[in-house]
Amino acid sequence: MPVLALLDALAERLAAGTPAVWVSVAAARGSVPRGPGTRMLVDARHVTGTIGGGHLELRAIEIARAMLVETNPDRPPPARLERLPLGASLGQCCGGVVQLAFDVVLPGRADWLEIARDLATARQDWARIVTLGGQLVRVAATRDLLADATRPNLAAVVARLLEVPADNAALTGERLPGLSHLVETFRQPELHLALFGAGHVGRALVETLARLPVRVTWIDSRESEFLAWMPHNVTPVLTDAPEDEVRRLPADTAVLVTTHSHALDLELVRAWLTRGDFRFLGLIGSKTKRASFEHKLRARGFDAAALARLVCPVGDTRVIGKEPEVIAIAIAAQLMSLRRSQASAARSQPGKALSGG
Repeated sequence: MPVLALLDALAERLAAGTPAVWVSVAAARGSVPRGPGTRMLVDARHVTGTIGGGHLELRAIEIARAMLVETNPDRPPPARLERLPLGASLGQCCGGVVQLAFDVVLPGRADWLEIARDLATARQDWARIVTLGGQLVRVAATRDLLADATRPNLAAVVARLLEVPADNAALTGERLPGLSHLVETFRQPELHLALFGAGHVGRALVETLARLPVRVTWIDSRESEFLAWMPHNVTPVLTDAPEDEVRRLPADTAVLVTTHSHALDLELVRAWLTRGDFRFLGLIGSKTKRASFEHKLRARGFDAAALARLVCPVGDTRVIGKEPEVIAIAIAAQLMSLRRSQASAARSQPGKALSGG
């Protein structure tokens, strides 16, 4: 789930006087459900997020809740690390080994939380550094950590973690003072979707993408059509001229055009084909609509190579159904296939303990 949603969930618990445990996959070796950088939140009654499910997650919840029972309300216990082999003892056949970090967060004793929420809200990459065996948690923008000449070893760890275009984590051999650390990096999703249109399909798609690793800019001229609630990973843009937003959006954007107007759809497709620097250009509609658009776009000077980049109909064709929610699932599946392959490959690499410099 988006990290801002997890941070907000933690803030809600603390505001209600409820302590919680931040559980992180700190390192992994071999076949494991989820890699370093995965996390979840556990309190006495609820679990938010997941580290992969199964007996591993059940054992992690048991450990976290036992820590809460033993916690002094005025003083959190030291953050701890647990090594859990995924074999017969846990009833999982993955065969790998996971190291989980457990950090108890108490109401009134989480100064780092608001800093983290501010950084996540500002869409900055940031890091969380936890002293294992201690109680210190530090949060900072990754750019500041990389520029900190007084901590070259930490900067090197952060730089290595940022080679992965997704959340990541590592255990460090840094001893300051005499304790090792967990470094977690939190990245903005590398896939950015510009969604033009807030009709039935647009709304269903935003709801579907709310828990997925994608950043959405949602553009429409009708304020009443936006959802009453806005997911953490969605930025709504209300404008009388949606076509003007094309030039403001970054290169390598995935684009989906699904407005209430065929004329506006055509203008948006024309503008994006003219730019040409998109990762994906999808148009909601039938084969008949595509043929009509191709005819009009050829008349405007677009050749076969340009028109071949337009995806219409849009969505994974293996998903059958015309309900907005089903169409949204088909489109979401297609969008997830656009994520950079190195992200999943890098996340599957075993987590290493990194020595300080």
